[in-house]
Amino acid sequence: MRKKKKKLTDRQLAQRRDAAFRRKIRTIFTSAGFDHLNTLNKHKKIGNRVIEIDSIFIYENIILICEDTGASSKDKDHIRTKKEAFNEIKENLSTFFEWLCELFPDSEECLRRYGEERYMVFNLYFSQNELNLSKDDLALYDNIIFIDPQTLNYFHRISQSIKLSSRYEIFRFLDLKKDQVGISTSEAGKKTIKAPIIYPKDSTGLYNGVRVVSFMMSAELLLNTCYVLRKDNWEDSVWLYQRLIDTEKIKKIRRFLAEKGEAFYNNIIVALPNTVRFVGSSGDAISIERIGDYEECKLEICDEWNSICVIDGQHRIFAHFEGPENDALEKKISKLRKRLHLLVTGLIFPSDMPKIERAQIQSQIFSDINSNAKSVPSDVLLHIQMIGNPFSDIGIARRIIGKLNKESVFLNMFRLSLVDESKIKVASIIKFALRYLVAISPADGKVSLFTYWDGDKKAVLAKEDDALESYIDFCANQLKLYFSAVKKNFRSAWEANDSKILSVTSINGFIIAFTRQLESNGIQDFNFYDEKLKSLNVDFSKDVFTYTSSQYRKFSNQILQEAFKLEPDKV
Repeated sequence: MRKKKKKLTDRQLAQRRDAAFRRKIRTIFTSAGFDHLNTLNKHKKIGNRVIEIDSIFIYENIILICEDTGASSKDKDHIRTKKEAFNEIKENLSTFFEWLCELFPDSEECLRRYGEERYMVFNLYFSQNELNLSKDDLALYDNIIFIDPQTLNYFHRISQSIKLSSRYEIFRFLDLKKDQVGISTSEAGKKTIKAPIIYPKDSTGLYNGVRVVSFMMSAELLLNTCYVLRKDNWEDSVWLYQRLIDTEKIKKIRRFLAEKGEAFYNNIIVALPNTVRFVGSSGDAISIERIGDYEECKLEICDEWNSICVIDGQHRIFAHFEGPENDALEKKISKLRKRLHLLVTGLIFPSDMPKIERAQIQSQIFSDINSNAKSVPSDVLLHIQMIGNPFSDIGIARRIIGKLNKESVFLNMFRLSLVDESKIKVASIIKFALRYLVAISPADGKVSLFTYWDGDKKAVLAKEDDALESYIDFCANQLKLYFSAVKKNFRSAWEANDSKILSVTSINGFIIAFTRQLESNGIQDFNFYDEKLKSLNVDFSKDVFTYTSSQYRKFSNQILQEAFKLEPDKV
């Protein structure tokens, strides 16, 4: 007879979660080539404090001091204590190094490889749950880099996909340049590309100063110098458009490379940095504006990490990743990285071109190339639409979602990244509800929040960015007031794990009702919505809330009737 499995206690479950969490952190950095020092439960007086550090990771002269927490919410006392400990380490670095050498004699060589002044120390704070730190909090703890669960998941996926090559993404996150890591050198690395093809202005269809050049580049150099603007990464920017790396796709391409030993013939599309130069046969620099037809010259590219932006072809590049010794294909791939050259088409943007215009061009190229390939996720397409036309109803709605995700009522609730699957999906909210509420050109006979905004409408219609930002702030604030009242009146449902109040169906119903009542009530304050919603009688429990994804408007009818006392067929 099989023994009945003993049920784990809450403490044992918590211990398992903590262990898995720390394993994930360790995997990220060791996969990227960092050495791990397990300092957990080791104590030492450094300066004026007795410190305890969960783990340390070292790569050349880069030292990452890592603290992790399983707290369900931010613990300011804990964070403040860690800030003070990190300050003591900074002020007493020699003592800190001596302690580490005593604890880890096998790692003494890497701890003394460089002069103390060459080491760069970063303090990382990992949390299993959202810390929900405000801008003021972040400013107060400015010597700490906070890693939220979404960012942790992203780096874990990248490290498992491209192994040692993931270190370049970590360096970009830490804002490190090549000359800051390892042995210092005064020489700027440059690579010369022979026989580039420079397209004449009238053969590309681009008449905004963007020039196009094609050339062959080794997979190794491209791998070491490229980066990708993935929508689901750690950057806080609205101009990201690429999809998340597909681990299985990387594996398939890598196997193909190892078996065939051949380069791909279709182009990799990139945006080149403004530091590229063209050099004539005499060695003199040639301005790209002076290059007409397919002239003979060489292309000089700085050998700098994270300097070439990949627009299309990330999987073909990263399939050449640097793998660990136990990677069965690494022996073959390591030779191919140097030998195989990929066909690259690079865009060179005018140095004074605004970032938004560059992003629009890049994202449109990505969209055009992939329109007939594997389906691009809907949230990526929405992101591209937002970049392509930030003044469209889709573009405005997507940016408002981003704003709301930083506000108290919806703080970190929206799924803005594919690596965080537990949050509220936004594509249907934007497409079927929010876009109509915030459109600057509502349909005939309809009103939107733009109708009631007292800001500079002419400036928005003239597509001025500052005015648009002001309108987005206004819309986000109105929705915050409205949904704060929803939360207050249905607090138990809002905080319950199995409630449907935070489902897309429910949120869309509330937004559509809000839009439909605008013409009758205009803009109101929190107290107005709070009073109205007291009359709404809805059970949001999973088994009782029967509205489906196709019944957004039907749910809005109930809200209009019960809360706003309006006849649905008249609004």
